[in-house]
Amino acid sequence: MPFPAVCSALALGVCVHVPPSDSLDLTKELGTEWIRIDFNWDIIEPQKGQVDYSIFDKLLDNAKARGLKVFATVGYGAAWASISGDAKKDGATNDVPNPTELRRFVMDSVKRYSDGRVAAWGTWNEPNLEQFFEGTQQQWIDNVFTVTVDAIKDACPSCVVVGPELASISDKYDTYLDAALTARGSKLDAVSFHIYASFPEDDSSAGLTKDSFYNKLEKHRVIDIGGNIVYEGPLSAREVMIKKGFASLPIWITETGLEAQLGNAGELEKQRKYVERVVVAQATRPWWTKTFFYELTEEHPGGLWPDIHWGFALRVKDADATYSDNFQKKPVFDELKNCIAAGGGGAVGGSSGTGGGGGIGGGQGGAGGQGGAGAAPGSGAASSAGAGGLGAAGAMTKSNEDDGGCGCRTTTQRPSWPALLLGLFGVGALGRRRRQARGMRD
Repeated sequence: MPFPAVCSALALGVCVHVPPSDSLDLTKELGTEWIRIDFNWDIIEPQKGQVDYSIFDKLLDNAKARGLKVFATVGYGAAWASISGDAKKDGATNDVPNPTELRRFVMDSVKRYSDGRVAAWGTWNEPNLEQFFEGTQQQWIDNVFTVTVDAIKDACPSCVVVGPELASISDKYDTYLDAALTARGSKLDAVSFHIYASFPEDDSSAGLTKDSFYNKLEKHRVIDIGGNIVYEGPLSAREVMIKKGFASLPIWITETGLEAQLGNAGELEKQRKYVERVVVAQATRPWWTKTFFYELTEEHPGGLWPDIHWGFALRVKDADATYSDNFQKKPVFDELKNCIAAGGGGAVGGSSGTGGGGGIGGGQGGAGGQGGAGAAPGSGAASSAGAGGLGAAGAMTKSNEDDGGCGCRTTTQRPSWPALLLGLFGVGALGRRRRQARGMRD
């Protein structure tokens, strides 16, 4: 069934981590103009002063050759750059980094790729989850976020900076966003956020006993019983931006998606429908200008993460010169491909934007997206979590709260980087790419 919306290649992208070239060929076939990559400091400089950009030079050259725009999320320090000493005993990549060293690395990297091979830069991935950053909120602001934003703009004032790359999980993401906008909102070109929550059109509990996609995006969930507010969730991304005076900044949803395993028709249809819901919702909200789906591909059963099924396609062969037989596509791949082909390259919703060289695109509008009100059956509470997507009533507990973020997990036993990178570019065994397993959690 075709998506009932216009799909804009310029407004859509896919998360690809650090991909081999056949994944870029697959992206080109899909038709999205953007890819989001992990720009990993610990790959480039595993030891202090031992800097090697060759992996990323090749990746970015290959992306440019295919006409793909790259959004590079900077992050993940090596042990030598840690000032927190692996406090969580889960590896050094989520440690609090030395801010002086991080600034040097970011400035050097941005200057190297200020020729346009990187169209937009992102800050550290999901710093409000301890598996990605083990420090406090203030340590993130002082040692990572402000350092990264300042370094990007100091190295390249015209470069596009997008952040803070937050997961919308638990009850603190709004305070992280508030702190980020207070610290450096004036230097951001767009606000990035990750949402994995379900839609009330497909999940009767979304917006009632757990947050819906819309609650994370534009209006938070409130329980009002008889005129008494008995529960109020964290503010949505849009609400925090309006509160802080940054309503004119566009929102980029830089991770969203749904798992589906090949062979499971029910899951595959839910994944297809989820992506359709996202595309339709974005098309009616001009302030939401980019979406990156998590993720383009997943590993084959012989890979390191055989039980992760977020991909639009399953890798079945090692990377080689002919990409088309290396993947088994899911229905969502073909649906989105056809929608993009039919929709052309225009901006989704609103007028064309006036963003910088990285192409923010898309119009900037008001709060938008308010849905009609209604009563939740049997709840005795006000509800407005219909198709239009605003707020709803219901009780939230730690056990039933939907992720609404990515629920990211990393493996504690990772392969060595040399072995991993060999596999990245087709020299070693398949499945050596760095992944983050996304499982549902509070």
